[in-house]
Amino acid sequence: MVRPSALIIFLALHLHTSAQTQQWHETLRDTLTLNNCPPTLLWQDYGLSKSAVFEVCAYRDAVGEILTYDELIPITSLDSTMLHTLIEQLPVDLPTERRGGTSASCRLQPSSATPLQTNVHHAGGQWRASWHRDKGMLYGGFLQSRQRVGALELNVLTGQFFLSAGQGLVLSAPTFGVPQSREFFGRGLRGTASAYGSDKGWAVEGVSGSWTAALGRGENGGLGQAQWEGQMGYVGAAWRGDEASVYGKWYGGKWRYYGEWSREKQWIGANGWMDDVLVEGNLEREGAQWVPNMLMSGRQVWGDWQWNWRAGQISARWQKGRWKVFVAKKEWVRTVVSYENDGFKVQSYGHGGSRGVSVRKELIRGEHRWQWMWAAAEVRQGPIWITMPYMPGSIPSMALYEDFFGGAVGWRYKGMALLGSWNMGEEPEVVGSLRWDLRELTPVLPKIRITLGHYFRMLDGHGHEHGKRGE
Repeated sequence: MVRPSALIIFLALHLHTSAQTQQWHETLRDTLTLNNCPPTLLWQDYGLSKSAVFEVCAYRDAVGEILTYDELIPITSLDSTMLHTLIEQLPVDLPTERRGGTSASCRLQPSSATPLQTNVHHAGGQWRASWHRDKGMLYGGFLQSRQRVGALELNVLTGQFFLSAGQGLVLSAPTFGVPQSREFFGRGLRGTASAYGSDKGWAVEGVSGSWTAALGRGENGGLGQAQWEGQMGYVGAAWRGDEASVYGKWYGGKWRYYGEWSREKQWIGANGWMDDVLVEGNLEREGAQWVPNMLMSGRQVWGDWQWNWRAGQISARWQKGRWKVFVAKKEWVRTVVSYENDGFKVQSYGHGGSRGVSVRKELIRGEHRWQWMWAAAEVRQGPIWITMPYMPGSIPSMALYEDFFGGAVGWRYKGMALLGSWNMGEEPEVVGSLRWDLRELTPVLPKIRITLGHYFRMLDGHGHEHGKRGE
């Protein structure tokens, strides 16, 4: 059995780099944009899968320059986690990239026990805040401040938050799995408006050079981490309550090695490129049982493919041109077949006696983007996931646990997004959502102020007249 101390010493020896090399690496990161980041760094530093790296670079080469993050949405290999990472860490263009801003959204669901849900999010250079109100009660929210004190960068947060480290054995946040890899890329402290899987309390994170430390307290006790990062990876320790772990990651050339070790759980893994194939192996232990996992993905003339095997469960994906097929064998055989052409997408689903079909179409006219979807599903076991029109700040999919017959329409224009959906199945319902980037109001604020000024002056004048008439 490999001792955790030996694992950490091994990783530390490989991670030792000079201060000059580390400074060069940080300077390079500061000059990167979505349009000039090389493929190797997209894979190693930003956690994109191999197929996502290929598709992003191919699209970038084809169009010459990516102008907005919305252009990345149709890239099928980018899941929500990868897309969020690129938006947060890679600007489109350094001189003109606009960060921060305030957005608001409202969700109306008359047939629900919580008919009205609202959300406000503000992200500025130093302050960030978000809150969500549901049925008259505060459901989740946070207030976050980033300040620099000398060489120390402080991240102070109160409210709902995630603190992630290692492979997520002790500190983690809910994520959607990536077909090509089970390596965990979530790191650091961030706020959230969702109570699902998050902690509620306070947390402080400090970054100075190669060192990062975080300390916080949630509803279930204290938590924290300490980490040292070099040019070729990092090592650290994490704790939550009476549970603690050590973790590390090392990447050099075509291979990456990662692991985390706690008293109850262990995880070690490696992945790398072999010609045009990405190969990954993982070994997990929970309790007394070790569970192996093997993943492979590649891009050949006959199509892009992924294959995953874990403890007798197998899944496979294949994509060629406009066609995509997914097959998985767990408790039952699950299949998804998709056809997509110029914004038109058709999908069929089937597993365990459940079956369904969905049709989605996107139409772009100038700055207006329209999407509509129609779906029908008969659900017998487990949920069926269908694609939905894209809404900023949400995942464009919906889980169906009951029979469904309905559709949805989405519209986006600049900073405004409107989404409506309906179900005419066994339990009919209508849901509407509105999201507005409040930065779009900035150009018209002077006009609003002048108009309101004229209105109140006019109202004041009429008020005197009405007062005289009433005497």
